Amino acid sequence: MRAGNAGPGQALVAARNLATMEPYVRPTIPVREFRDDAGNVIPYGERWGMGGPPDDTYSVLTHPERFQPLHDVARALIEYLERTHDVTASEDPSHLAAFPDGYLIANTAVRLTPGKAAAAPLTIAFTADPRVVIQAGAVVVEPFPVCGCDACDDSWESAADRLEDTVFAVVGGGLTESVAGLRRRTFSFVLSHEHGGSSGMIGPGGFSTERLRTARATLRALGGSWAPWSPRAPSLEP
Repeated sequence: MRAGNAGPGQALVAARNLATMEPYVRPTIPVREFRDDAGNVIPYGERWGMGGPPDDTYSVLTHPERFQPLHDVARALIEYLERTHDVTASEDPSHLAAFPDGYLIANTAVRLTPGKAAAAPLTIAFTADPRVVIQAGAVVVEPFPVCGCDACDDSWESAADRLEDTVFAVVGGGLTESVAGLRRRTFSFVLSHEHGGSSGMIGPGGFSTERLRTARATLRALGGSWAPWSPRAPSLEP
């Protein structure tokens, strides 16, 4: 978990919580090998070197099943956050409505709603590709991997690294969103974590008018960065 853009007081509380909180451990994923047409093992993540990928590898996706471990990692993150933080988890296909229309093909999603109103909610979708896509805060959408084509040469491990960093940045209060543009239909965001972060602009495409109106009202009331999630109170049971 990262304190991100949280204020000094929030960051201090988050640091104290980390000292006593159960650490997150990525689940053990069995090693699988994927081979090319010649029978050679494909070293995903280190295939192209300085020369870059061949032209015929763009928009080509072989062995998409190599990203299946991302579903396992996402499930482990959800279970961990339920144990350690004040959050309610709900799995239902209706939660896919959090994503822009036509953005993904998925059968189900898990909605994580923090007990603290000022903390960013998180929806995790499990796509048929297979990939994982999250919707955080008001309108931020992040896919893992971003592409997955042969030219991009992503490995599931690198995508899992980014997924974990992104989730813990949101949990730690590292997400900031704001309304941008003269017509107030565009949003900007900054997502900060200890390994770097990301930022960008989000247009209104795929979001309903009501969804955009709600997002603007939410961010106006928030007045800045989303707060860190609160830790779950320790059980009093013996």
